[in-house]
Amino acid sequence: MPQQAMGQESNPFIEIRQSIETAVDSLEPERLIEVNTKLQSLSQTADSEVKKYAYYYRGYSNYRLQNSFPQIDEDQQEKYLDQAVAMFEKAVEVDPKFAEAYAMLGSCYGMKASGFFSGMKYGPKSDNAMSKARELAPDNPRVVMLDAIGKLYKPSMFGGSTEGAIDGFTRAAELFEDWQAPNRYAPRWGNAEVYAWLGQGYVQAEKYDEARTAYRKALDVKPGYPWVQNVLLPKLKEKSE
Repeated sequence: MPQQAMGQESNPFIEIRQSIETAVDSLEPERLIEVNTKLQSLSQTADSEVKKYAYYYRGYSNYRLQNSFPQIDEDQQEKYLDQAVAMFEKAVEVDPKFAEAYAMLGSCYGMKASGFFSGMKYGPKSDNAMSKARELAPDNPRVVMLDAIGKLYKPSMFGGSTEGAIDGFTRAAELFEDWQAPNRYAPRWGNAEVYAWLGQGYVQAEKYDEARTAYRKALDVKPGYPWVQNVLLPKLKEKSE
């Protein structure tokens, strides 16, 4: 027991994970910028396990800066997305079997594939990275969830499918129920967010009662969840009235 406590105390990523979640929920991007500064020194360590997770969390914090703060302008969001891509690429260089980083990389490439020409460039990169993540960790709930997010937004001719996304979110939610992190540095996020995405899938399918149920489940998992309570539920109310 003392050894476990000591390990937890020496884990630099416990505070990092909490800081990222708090920053997103409170809409304080400056907190994430501070997190990035702290992570820069960790990514210089000789310990490859710490290094890969330092790159992962640097990528993840930039990913959240890109998509979680309406006060950040589009040009800056694009810069944060580029930084996220660079960090996840470094993470998989350190560990070529790092499924979590491949899934995030696939998601980020997908976000960059927003137009015709960018789609030609980044679409295949997104597919390849996500395919690698699925191959390495087919039952990782974040891998399944991020893959489903891609299906929700892709055109059908490129593999997009609302029903396929709903199936993916449903499976990810089931996987989260029994998921145990493989080590003390690994990500913990997503167990409430998956229901937020499931709800959005149902909204896209015009199944508003199911969407409401999914959002309520998100609030059960994470009481007061700001994204659901302040954004998604009010939008659903407008649509369903």
